[in-house]
Amino acid sequence: MINHRGRSSASILGLALIALIALPATAFANTSGPIAQTGGMSATIPLLGASLTVDVVLDPVGNISSVALDPVGDFSATKVGPHAVAFETTDGTTQVKIKAKGDKLSLKVAAGSLAALVGSGTWTADVFGTGATTLVGYTIGDSAGAPTISVDSVAAPAGITVTQSPPETSTSDDGAKASVRVDFAADGFVKRLKLSVSVKFEDGDQQARLKIELSGKDKQNLTGTLASLVGPHAWSGLACDGTTALGIAFTVVDTAGVGSVTFDPATFATGGTATATANENGFTARFDGTRTKVKVRLTQADDGTWSLKVSAKTDKCKDQPAVDPTVNTPVAPRDAEKAKEHDGNQDGSGKGDSKEGDH
Repeated sequence: MINHRGRSSASILGLALIALIALPATAFANTSGPIAQTGGMSATIPLLGASLTVDVVLDPVGNISSVALDPVGDFSATKVGPHAVAFETTDGTTQVKIKAKGDKLSLKVAAGSLAALVGSGTWTADVFGTGATTLVGYTIGDSAGAPTISVDSVAAPAGITVTQSPPETSTSDDGAKASVRVDFAADGFVKRLKLSVSVKFEDGDQQARLKIELSGKDKQNLTGTLASLVGPHAWSGLACDGTTALGIAFTVVDTAGVGSVTFDPATFATGGTATATANENGFTARFDGTRTKVKVRLTQADDGTWSLKVSAKTDKCKDQPAVDPTVNTPVAPRDAEKAKEHDGNQDGSGKGDSKEGDH
């Protein structure tokens, strides 16, 4: 997979197109594959009448590089991998799981009862990799044994449009669930944050789970007048090694009211060789020797509105070895042994990677 980098080297971004015209000073982008653009997340969880803070850091290609719990309490890491980390308390009643893979970054907390999760918490992340964080406050409640969840506040940087959906609830014979969603949009990209809490009864015992998940596809859709889209545009990315920069440049032009996409086949690609196939609406570029391709389309709707759409498919980087993340808790013996075996196979062949470690 190829991950996108913006103008600032401090930003960790995913594969995407960046329009260089008619945008704010800081360009936004979307992740593809590992959700590297955020650089990670931080969440406070209401747990057993107190707060548990979970800090997650991602590396430039979206692998988990570290996870820290505060307080550590009696948690131990039961799974430590580049795309999934899990913790469990000594008595086994509470679990915390973090996953960063594909276009999703998620946190799951399992507890022995809904009462253990009731309270207020926060979620924070640099949603579009601009260096400015978004803060979401939420509250979990108990309504006659059924869970409730609400978003209390959203503080997002300028340039991001926030849309909150009404809470949804459902019930079944063995439990109940409540969820709420917040959509973030910027420069044609959309990311969705979903918070859900569920309660199930298993053999007479209650189990409660909280899930917080941010997702975002590698698609951009810029709409408006043709004049607002005319001009140079560029796509830039990182190869699987996390350091090799790739790029594609093209231009939207207006010829007597007819829009089109043009590019110079000799110079449109940088950092690697790419082959482009043109069509009446734009073109598709594929980097030679890879499965990575970017499709650009410029179309006009019946109402006269123009749309510049970009979608991308990327390599999975499965041959790139990944390093296991660090954690600030003890590591369960069985997982410590697995980590030893994993480290012993980091020879560049990729043979030491588990399926979970594949991008």
